[in-house]
Amino acid sequence: MPTHPVDHATDEIVERYWKDGAVYLRQIFDPARIDRLRETVEAVRADPGPEVHRYVDEPESGKLFFNVSRRWPEETGMRTFIRDSGVTELAARFARAEKLNLLWDGTFYRTPGCEQPTPWHQDAPYWPFEGDQIVSVWIPLDPVSDASVLGFLRGSHRMGRFSRASFRDGGKSSHFASDREDALPVPSLDMAANADYDILRAPLEPGDCAVFHGFALHGCPGNMAKERPLRAATFRFAGEDVRYAERPEGTSPSFPGCGLHDGDPIDSETFPVIWRQDAPSVNL
Repeated sequence: MPTHPVDHATDEIVERYWKDGAVYLRQIFDPARIDRLRETVEAVRADPGPEVHRYVDEPESGKLFFNVSRRWPEETGMRTFIRDSGVTELAARFARAEKLNLLWDGTFYRTPGCEQPTPWHQDAPYWPFEGDQIVSVWIPLDPVSDASVLGFLRGSHRMGRFSRASFRDGGKSSHFASDREDALPVPSLDMAANADYDILRAPLEPGDCAVFHGFALHGCPGNMAKERPLRAATFRFAGEDVRYAERPEGTSPSFPGCGLHDGDPIDSETFPVIWRQDAPSVNL
């Protein structure tokens, strides 16, 4: 019986990840670690720092939806989870990496009944990176029904680049003033009603996770649960094939002080190497 998160990443499941672009894993994180991560997310909610993006903020109704990036330098709980939970080794296995850089952590928070969707999108085109070894691990901290869970278009990490929708209006407009000329329009995938598309979607519990490729098209319908929030932590990693990419049309988030230039390997203080295959302890 698997006892470490990486033990769940069998050859068969890793092959499925590379074929489909995403997989769900069940009960791979220790409940006590999830409890401490939930406490950390609540601390981030109270003190989000400068990298907070508020998509819904309605004091009258109490509805709130926001995302916070890169709190690991300040939050001990984030560093502890990255170092000790097995999430780093898990990402390395899926990336098939010889070394792994930490990109950043993310906190997502929706109040009960906040139905503002996360529009269908790929992560990597928003970010200043190019490469095939960009891996995210999305960890729900509350039970999530299939009506609210993060879903994925199967195989979309091999379909090209899609246009970058705005999170502020649920994808009705573009996130940037301009986009790449070869950006594809995002298909209508709401609630997987269209039989032409093969959507991955499954209910999740605390201790479960989704692991997905940087170019996997994914989205969330919103928090349909009226009785509980939807809290999740996400950890972003990159393997050795990933390079820094300057995008004239803009990136989100941006890292103007990281000292990297177009085409550079990303090893840096901003994106530290935290795992190597030949010295597999996590260094953070």
